[in-house]
Parts: sequence; C-alpha cells; structure tokens
Amino acid sequence: MSCAQNGCRGGGRGTKEPLLIDAVIGKVVKRNRRNLSAAWIDYKKTFDSVPHTWLKRVLELYKVDCTVRDFLGQCMGQWSTILCHLGQRMTAAENHIRIRRGIFQGDCLSPIWFCLSLNPLSTLLEGSGRGFQLRKGGTKVTHLFYMDDLKLFASSRSHLVELLNITCDFSNSIGMELGTDKCAILHVERGRVANSEGMDLSMPISIRTLSEAETYRYLCMSQNIGVDEAGMKQSVCEVFMHA
Repeated sequence: MSCAQNGCRGGGRGTKEPLLIDAVIGKVVKRNRRNLSAAWIDYKKTFDSVPHTWLKRVLELYKVDCTVRDFLGQCMGQWSTILCHLGQRMTAAENHIRIRRGIFQGDCLSPIWFCLSLNPLSTLLEGSGRGFQLRKGGTKVTHLFYMDDLKLFASSRSHLVELLNITCDFSNSIGMELGTDKCAILHVERGRVANSEGMDLSMPISIRTLSEAETYRYLCMSQNIGVDEAGMKQSVCEVFMHA
C-alpha cells in the first residue's frame, strides 16, 4: 500500500498523519511566502460505484494468489438483490438483479480491497515528478489519501493541472466519476490566497476555486491554506453546548 494512503495502511493512525502533514505544508507556505496549488478530490458514490471488473483486475496486478482471486470472483458473481414494495416481492425469485458495481462496507476485507483499487493512482501521481517540496532537496508531497478522500499538492498551477489530468484519466479508465460539486481548488501565491480563472483539464469538468474567505471540509476539518482553527473551535463549542 502506498505511503500516501492512510486508510488501511499497516501502522497508520487514521486521519492524524494526513492532517499533520497538511498542517505543516500550510504553515510552511504562509511563513515562507511560498506558492502552492492544491485540490480536494471527491469521488461520486465511491464504494457503490467501483466496478467489479476493476476490483478483480487489481488483484491480478498485485499478484494476489489465484485461489483467493477465484474465490472472491465467484463470491462477487453471486451478489444480487430483489425489489420489494410493502413487503411484497416485485420480481420473481429467478429474476434477481445482479450487482456488478460497488463493494460492501462494514467487513474487514472490503476497505483494504477498495484502497488497493485506488493504489495505482498513487503510483501514477508519485511518478509524475510533481508535488510540493517542503525544503530544497526534500521529498515532494504529491498527494494525501484517506480511503477515497484525496488531496493533491503542486508548486504551481500548471503542475496541479497535470496531477488533475492524471487523476481524471485514471478515474475515467476504471469507470469511476468525480463528484465535481464536492471538489475544490486552492491557489496560493507568496503565502496568500490568489484569485484564479478556469483550468483546462483533459476531461470536460469544472471544479470551483476557493476564495480567501471560503473553506473546504477535509477529514472533518474546515481548511483553506491551513485549518480554520477559530471556526473549528466555534463548531466544537456549539456541538458541546447543544449536547
């Protein structure tokens, strides 16, 4: 599993690590007046839309034992459902609706399998040579993953476009759609949020750009360049007082 994926990585600490890395990047950008282009990516009905053909293919790519692959393939071939109304079955017993997309939620295997299905995207992003470098000669941070919650980092707008195109092309090739209404882009120039015009991507999609006053909720934290600490404290106080 990619080091950028914190959802099911062994030894990971959930959302703590990606939020810490994100906070450090935000502080470096503001303190050193650096340029940064970032994008929050959300998939449309992620767990319900991942194709079974891709789930089986990814097991082959990572050389999972053929016995395990055959077993899982046979299990998925039996996934089906029926329609009922007021307790009455609307379809005949032999007319089950086959489920050809999506994966279960709640068992121990599905989350790992799902993260593995998005793992090639991490490989493509890391191999792009783009990303944000905290210090000269240091490792470039191209993205952070927590299950299906993806955040991209780049040092310029053009580099972010490249990362977005990689993400769009990969998603399109495996048959998954981006929930563009829940995606956002942020451009920072010399430590301050900058206005931005539209971005030309390889797919005909439109992603909104955040202004200085707007925030995006990522891993339950309202963010702009960094975490909106005042807003989060106010939110926690309101929830606590309401309880």
